[in-house]
Amino acid sequence: MSPAPIISLYFASALTFMAALLHFICVFWGANGFRFLGAGKSIVQMVERGHWYPNFTAIAVGIILTVCSMYAFFAAKGLQLLPFTEIILSLVAAVFLIRGFAFPWLKSKFVGNSDLFWYISSAFCLILGTLYAVGVYSISKNIF
Repeated sequence: MSPAPIISLYFASALTFMAALLHFICVFWGANGFRFLGAGKSIVQMVERGHWYPNFTAIAVGIILTVCSMYAFFAAKGLQLLPFTEIILSLVAAVFLIRGFAFPWLKSKFVGNSDLFWYISSAFCLILGTLYAVGVYSISKNIF
C-alpha cells in the first residue's frame, strides 16, 4: 500500500479547506480582504458600497470548496461516507485543472483582477487539480 495517494488527498483536502477559509475571511475582512486577495476594482467597489454580490459569491465558493475538501478527506481515510466519491473527485480534479490552464482566456474575461492573483490562483489550481487527480486515480485503481 503506497502512502502517496493518501498523502495527495490529505494535501488536497487541507489546501482546499484553506482556500475555503480565505473566501470566508474575505466576507468578514471586507473590502481590504477582497483587495488583498486580488479581487478586481469593481468587486472591491461593490463591497465598499455594501452590495450583496461579492459576499454571496465568496460564501458560495467557500461552501463548494469546503464540500470538496470533505470529499478528499473522507476518501483519504478510506471512508465512503459521501455519495459518488469517485465521480465528484474526478470532476473536482477536472475543474481545478481546467481553471489552472484556462487562466489566459479567463483573465481577459474578468478584467480588473491583479496579475499576481491570476498567477498564484492558477498555479494553486494546477497543484490542487494534480493532487485530486492522483488521489482519484488511486481510488479507481484500488491502489490503497
